[in-house]
Amino acid sequence: MKYNRAALIALLVLGACTTETTTTQYVEKPLYNPPPDASSGFVGYYTVSDKKTTCGNCHVGHQAAWKTTAHSNAWADLQGSGHASASCNNCHAVSQLGNSLGKPGGYGVVADTVYHDVQCENCHGPAYTHVQNPEVTANQPLASITADTGIANGCGGCHTGVHEPYVDEWIQSAHGSGTALSHAAGNATCTPCHEGQAALTVKFGVTSNFKEKGSTTPMHIVCVVCHDPHGTAGFEGQLRASMSVPTVDNLCVKCHSRSASPPWGAASATRGAGGPHGAQGLLVIGQAGWIPPNFAYDTGQIISSHGTTANPRLCATCHVARTTVTDAATGAFQFQSVGHLFDAVPCLVNGIPTPGTCAQSARDFTSGCVASGCHTSASTAMSAYNANISTINVLLDQIWVDNNANGIVDASPTDGGLLAQMVARGSHQDSVDLDFGNTITSVAKGTIYNGALAATDDRAYFLAGKVFGKSWAAHASSGNGVHNPFLLQALLAQSITALHQSTGFPVPPNADLRVRATPPPGVVTRVSTR
Repeated sequence: MKYNRAALIALLVLGACTTETTTTQYVEKPLYNPPPDASSGFVGYYTVSDKKTTCGNCHVGHQAAWKTTAHSNAWADLQGSGHASASCNNCHAVSQLGNSLGKPGGYGVVADTVYHDVQCENCHGPAYTHVQNPEVTANQPLASITADTGIANGCGGCHTGVHEPYVDEWIQSAHGSGTALSHAAGNATCTPCHEGQAALTVKFGVTSNFKEKGSTTPMHIVCVVCHDPHGTAGFEGQLRASMSVPTVDNLCVKCHSRSASPPWGAASATRGAGGPHGAQGLLVIGQAGWIPPNFAYDTGQIISSHGTTANPRLCATCHVARTTVTDAATGAFQFQSVGHLFDAVPCLVNGIPTPGTCAQSARDFTSGCVASGCHTSASTAMSAYNANISTINVLLDQIWVDNNANGIVDASPTDGGLLAQMVARGSHQDSVDLDFGNTITSVAKGTIYNGALAATDDRAYFLAGKVFGKSWAAHASSGNGVHNPFLLQALLAQSITALHQSTGFPVPPNADLRVRATPPPGVVTRVSTR
């Protein structure tokens, strides 16, 4: 037998070898990297290229929502702004601002790209201890939801100053001052709209944890009541709800809709809660008021009202209007108002929106009324405003004129109007119709309710005064009638007609029951109502 020499040698060589098995070992990378600034413990981005925060490795839902917010692009926005400087860095990167670290940390100590943008730790604080042992409750870095100027933690750590005066303005508003909070003390029915924690839970269903959660100290309507720090897809400014939907789901209407129709009864008379209460939102969208008999309100003919598609941002158009303030002499930038006074026509002091009382000519009718495109100029906006007040006052005076200014409807001729005539007549039926202790919705009480809903500053007795000795706990709902001018005028006019018919009092020859169905000069007519 012949053998192939080469094949035989190969066979012998292979036979002399031993077989070795190679094992591949997979090592899982930890879910966190060592913090560049070890002194603070800020971990920052896990991977900078795809903006994956270290926190987002576990909190994937918050990571996804956060990535859609302006916070996630804060660093790039600063660099592209044309005015980037070192003084801006701490508010556009992970730092000690916004949390309770209490010392310099993050980008200001180690200028590493992992600290770019406003990440989770800006509010929650350093996470290094937490990621090493997340099950330990004491290691959980909870964010604070407080808001104030001059403090590093909370929104005020960055959203303050001439470029971002959100907290500066908010703290002067009813939301941030004692005005709203004082009404909630000791009354659980008020807290969902007057106290921060209750508003979060009841109005928005927020169950997230935060440092102050469970505290018995009442909290103002802080930033996070309206804004979701983690981001809310589809809503501007990280808001918790839409500013533009004309329903009770509108962000503002959720609270500004407490009582927009008569709640009669003994409890109402005792508490003085028979009047409209925080009804501004429902008034804007046309869902407020007592509807008198035979009321015909042709919404198709009344155009360019504040609750129509002519005003897509609804409340925010006027109440959250931005203004850039410049030095009149030099033209240099001085202040950026962000509308968080929530005052539709704030007073201007050196051009800066400021809360308080001032002459109409010193109020800002431009940033909301004119900038919206609805009014051609500040003067035409003021003219429309005054014309509406005048019309409503004429109608209110037919209901009641408090001639002796005592806040109580006195019998005619001491006081004027239909209510004074009813008191003077003093019939049994009149007494029943004017009794706020019963549950009867009489024409007289419905008319009074609409009067309170529409009352102007000139006729404030409908709001703060007394009707038949019963205090009205009514909030100013009409804003001098501007929240829904044509609806208010129509409600008052038909209420007066119904009151004449129910009482038998003749309509005086000089009564003015006209309702304007077209806008006054200077109001831009663009579209029909919703």
